[in-house]
Order: sequence, then C-alpha cells, then structure tokens
Amino acid sequence: MRKLTLRGGPRIAVDDDRCELYGICQWEAPDIFELDRDGRLKYRRQLEPDDYDQAAAAARCCPMQAIVIRGFSEE
Repeated sequence: MRKLTLRGGPRIAVDDDRCELYGICQWEAPDIFELDRDGRLKYRRQLEPDDYDQAAAAARCCPMQAIVIRGFSEE
C-alpha cells in the first residue's frame, strides 16, 4: 500500500538534462504533464494522492528515465 511520507508530500522531479521532450509523459499523465508549443515541458511538481498512478506510468514509460517521484513509501 502506498502512503505519503511526512516531508512535503509527493513530488515530481524531471531531469532537464536527460529529458528529450518525446512527450510520452504527456500521453501517460495528461493531467500532470504538458508540452508547450515552444517545446518546453510543463508539469505540476506537487501531486495529489490520486495522481500517483498516472505519474508512475509516466515515469516508467519515459525512455530517458528523466522522471522521478518522491514522497511516497511502499508499505
């Protein structure tokens, strides 16, 4: 079972040096990620508990493994 950790809650981090802007994260989690017309990736850093499944799918599918989710513990 996933539980929130006490420090700051769940957050997403994207390594801009690794991200190649393929947009797969946007397909997997359209409520969280968005590619702008100018080619920049926009995303919500702070997650709600209901966002975890979409965020985890985006992190798994990222070919550059640029997405990291912090603030959840598996118990």
